[in-house]
Amino acid sequence: MVSKRLEKSVREDIYEKIRDDITFGRHMSGERLTEKKLSDLYGVSRHPIREALRKLESEGLITFQRNKGIEVIKLSGRQLGEIYDVRELLESAAVRMAVEKATKKEIARLEGLHKKMLKAAKKHDMQAWLQYNTLFHGFFRDKADNDCLCQLIIMLKRRIYRYQYMPVSYPHFIDIYAEHHAALIECCKKKDAAMAEKVMRIHVRKVKDVVMKDTTSSLSTTRKLSI
Repeated sequence: MVSKRLEKSVREDIYEKIRDDITFGRHMSGERLTEKKLSDLYGVSRHPIREALRKLESEGLITFQRNKGIEVIKLSGRQLGEIYDVRELLESAAVRMAVEKATKKEIARLEGLHKKMLKAAKKHDMQAWLQYNTLFHGFFRDKADNDCLCQLIIMLKRRIYRYQYMPVSYPHFIDIYAEHHAALIECCKKKDAAMAEKVMRIHVRKVKDVVMKDTTSSLSTTRKLSI
């Protein structure tokens, strides 16, 4: 039983490491990967590597191509834009459903995540920022209490996971991001679902604008960060 738990832990750890290395540009869009290369890089056998790759393929982060092997997937500008357009619809719906249900304790937690996000951004700690941002948005997704909506949002976010750190890399955008999050918290306090939906639409649209601008010049590469 213990060995099975350890084996599962290794599989999950390797999956997360490869996913994060794709996210933060250690594995570039279009880069070819092999089980041997990854096995040597992460110091594990090919079995957990193989399982991690299957999961990453199902999430749209890598692709298996005949005569080419494994490749970190490239999203076209059109594909990226379409995903953000659908996210705008889904996440604004989720926030509308969630706002009126938020308790005082949950709102205090959102405020705490918001403060941690700002600190992480100022320190240029992209991984911490992404973690807190994911938790912040995840609150509204989960609080909407709609399994279908939740699954669709998670699926789309996985496909664009590597792009989500881009807005915080622009100093002028941090203030805009903070303003949107603060407005969402205020909507929770006032139980204003209509305004929350409007704020989330503006928020996702702004993020899309930054990401599209950043990827227009070269969608074949992902910016490398020091973390």
